[in-house]
Amino acid sequence: MRAYRRIRIFISWFLSAYFAMGLLMLLRPDMEIFPVFSWFLFARVPQSGAQFGLLLHQVNSRKIEPPRLYQEAGDLVPTAHSVTVYKLAQELGAAIEKNSPETTRCRDLLEKDWLPPQSSYELVKLNSDPVTRWKTGKYEIIQRLGTFTNADKPSGKNE
Repeated sequence: MRAYRRIRIFISWFLSAYFAMGLLMLLRPDMEIFPVFSWFLFARVPQSGAQFGLLLHQVNSRKIEPPRLYQEAGDLVPTAHSVTVYKLAQELGAAIEKNSPETTRCRDLLEKDWLPPQSSYELVKLNSDPVTRWKTGKYEIIQRLGTFTNADKPSGKNE
């Protein structure tokens, strides 16, 4: 009987502590440290609105007609669904809009490590609803921020 009480107390204490740590995760920007997270799962679903994307025009000297978004070009790039590429596109778009010196760093990293050689791409600002895009694949380009080429840069680690 004594062991049963100890186990019950331990489980109650553990669950309470785990819940409290989950609430403390709200103070962190990423809202988690594995295996503890904040429990607010649906608050982190992407919102509809503007975000940046890479529209591929040419890969390995092969023209793409019609141009496709990076994440929809799984047959052309090995890392089409990379979160890192998505974040780099967001950073690059923000840097270009602010006319920041970070533009060069973001471009270099993206072109060296993530894009195949002899690629031409356009950075575009998209307005899309995530659910509609998931169901239909439709999105709207609201602004074209520039076209870039990485013709002579050696491929990096992800090729």
